[in-house]
Amino acid sequence: MNKTSTWRIFIYFFFFFAACSLQAQDIHFSQFQNSPLNLNPGLAGVYGGDARFVGNYRRQWHSVPVPYLTYSGSAEGKLYFHKGQYDRFLSGGLLINSDDQGTLHLKSLLIGIPVSVTVPVGRTHYFTVGAMPGFGQRHYDPKNLTFDSQFIGRHFDPSADPHETEAFTNTSLKYFDLSAGANLRLQAGSKRNRLDLGGSLAHINRPKQTFWTSKSTDPGNERLYSKLALYVDGLIQVQSNFDVVGHAIYQKQGGYREAVYGLGVRFHLNQVTYRELAIQLGVDRRQYYNDALVPHVELLFRTWTVGFTYDANWLINKKLNPENRLVTNGYGGPELSLIYRLYKVKPLPRFKSCPII
Repeated sequence: MNKTSTWRIFIYFFFFFAACSLQAQDIHFSQFQNSPLNLNPGLAGVYGGDARFVGNYRRQWHSVPVPYLTYSGSAEGKLYFHKGQYDRFLSGGLLINSDDQGTLHLKSLLIGIPVSVTVPVGRTHYFTVGAMPGFGQRHYDPKNLTFDSQFIGRHFDPSADPHETEAFTNTSLKYFDLSAGANLRLQAGSKRNRLDLGGSLAHINRPKQTFWTSKSTDPGNERLYSKLALYVDGLIQVQSNFDVVGHAIYQKQGGYREAVYGLGVRFHLNQVTYRELAIQLGVDRRQYYNDALVPHVELLFRTWTVGFTYDANWLINKKLNPENRLVTNGYGGPELSLIYRLYKVKPLPRFKSCPII
């Protein structure tokens, strides 16, 4: 595949996703490209280096009484079964997601074990397919709930019987989850040009999501919808110290949709080996649900990447969604990501000792 066809693919996919339009039932990161294992298990191992550590934090809708807090952390490594001009390797790791939502403090915990295999499909092109079995738990605290039956006349009595005892006999649930996906990495041989194309399907088994304990009251159809994600993420080197970056994603879960697309520029301030320093600035547009502009800034130092975004709902919702603007005062929330890639020290090749030394 030549360079011209590679960048034609990039341009085609970028405008395809821009034309598409999730309020997902899952955790949600605006920096989806900086939370790779949440985006696609097929991105396990798709990075420079031998190991990768990722951390994500999001505080959403801080202007409402009880904001949503989300944490995610992952670690992964590579196991080469052929190393050389055409690397082939297995990747594995651990993903932990934690989420706290609303007045009831609905807490979600997911522990995933991503595994993938990467094979070359060209001199600098690689195809990765991965899966992630996971184990989840959800829990809520009903003590902040109030009911009509607790109003005695015009006064509220928190000690009054809400007559809802069966509904709160079980406040936690556990489930097994399975996700899978694939990614194609197209990379230039001499320049920094690269392109990732991929897709994933989360919750393939549609795990049950109900707190009911009685079969007579459990409808049996409260299951987590599968989530489809299609994305493109690329970088074009314009000059020796200047790059243009672009990405887009389309997600669908149940009746919800989301499309995000954006552009940015990356300035390389220092390209001395082991002292690399670059800064990236850009903005994304999120459509369909909770429309927003999302400015972002990233700092890249050696093998560290620090990213920061802030959802600015009011830029769009003043016109399109006034009801949501009244609740959130037009603001989304801050999000922070941290990535570290580790390069292992390779053993020196065998050599003959100099007899003079």
